[in-house]
Amino acid sequence: MGFLAKLKAFDAYVKPEAHLTRKTTSGAIVSLVGYALMAILFLFELATYLTPRRVTTMGVDVTRDELLRINLDMTFPGLPCQIISLDALDASGKHEADIGGELHKQRIGSDGRVLGMYESHYEDFELGVIQFLRPRNPGEPMPRVKHFEEVAKARKEKEGCRIFGSMKVQRVAGNFHVSVHSQDWQTLQMVYDKVEHIDVSHTITRLSFGRDYPGKVDPLNGYVRLIDHEKGEKSGTFKYFLKVVPTTYTRGKRVGGLRAELDELIGDAKSVGGVGRPEADLNERRRRDGTSRGNKGDARNRQTKSRTNERGVIKTNLYSVTEYFTPSRGWSETGLPAVFFLYDLSPVVMEVSDAPASFGHFLARVCAVVGGVFAVTGMTDRWIHRAVEMLAAKNA
Repeated sequence: MGFLAKLKAFDAYVKPEAHLTRKTTSGAIVSLVGYALMAILFLFELATYLTPRRVTTMGVDVTRDELLRINLDMTFPGLPCQIISLDALDASGKHEADIGGELHKQRIGSDGRVLGMYESHYEDFELGVIQFLRPRNPGEPMPRVKHFEEVAKARKEKEGCRIFGSMKVQRVAGNFHVSVHSQDWQTLQMVYDKVEHIDVSHTITRLSFGRDYPGKVDPLNGYVRLIDHEKGEKSGTFKYFLKVVPTTYTRGKRVGGLRAELDELIGDAKSVGGVGRPEADLNERRRRDGTSRGNKGDARNRQTKSRTNERGVIKTNLYSVTEYFTPSRGWSETGLPAVFFLYDLSPVVMEVSDAPASFGHFLARVCAVVGGVFAVTGMTDRWIHRAVEMLAAKNA
């Protein structure tokens, strides 16, 4: 009992006798307001805790020997599939015949209905480009005349065309463009009396580089560019200049914590059987020296990949875009209307992480909210009580 009696001396919350306290209406109002404020602030803190914090860092892109995946879905309401071609060229001199991918064309009616797939295949040209052409049966007579009849019929019925799919290109600067360059001049001039009537109005439903991740923004998705001939607008060449930024998205990675960084470093060191030799540096050294440690090294690499997959790493790309339009001025090879996408890769890689908030940090903020509201409401109640007493004394 002596110890407990001495322990009471450390009580910071002195309890007054019941007959020394009294409840007031103003105190009840302040208390209710304080409870409501505590609940609202607690919900805000809870929402913040449950929402991962997005952290963005920058670094140098060291990616080698990887292909760039381009996802494309765009519609040309004024051009039939029979005359549209998609060409892809890059700065390395690689041609589309060397690049994997799959693209399709879909016929669209004047009312927007899907008329069916337009059968196409790739053929190799000296310039090394993708060419969408109608497959021809062996021995079919006069293919050019029949092709002209198809184009004229599609133009008369105001057919459009949708191009969608994906392709893989080298990770170097390049371009791909949709145009009528695959057609001979005679066909174009007979179907279109003026070059300005080659309508390259288009809707870009999707244009992305690589995979998607939560919150990813592709600025050209849903972009519509129409040419109004009734208002005297001329057709021409659209050029979209794209700056592609390699991006790595990591889901659920905790960043900014010293303990997490130490645990990760220790885990990597243990996986290679030593301390102070992170696995990434060791693997890089092995690749540089051209040496191999056999099956043990393969097992360690598999461990690294499994840890990467657990973190949910997605390698993709973001891009920015600027647009330039040049009106067509007569029949010429360089003046035919087209839509160009000219892309260049940034040497900087962006790392995006969704870092979960610390539970301890959440508890600290909740305690701060509750304590702060309690202290403020207490002071407010005392001020109101003193003001009421002063007014009562004056009236007396």
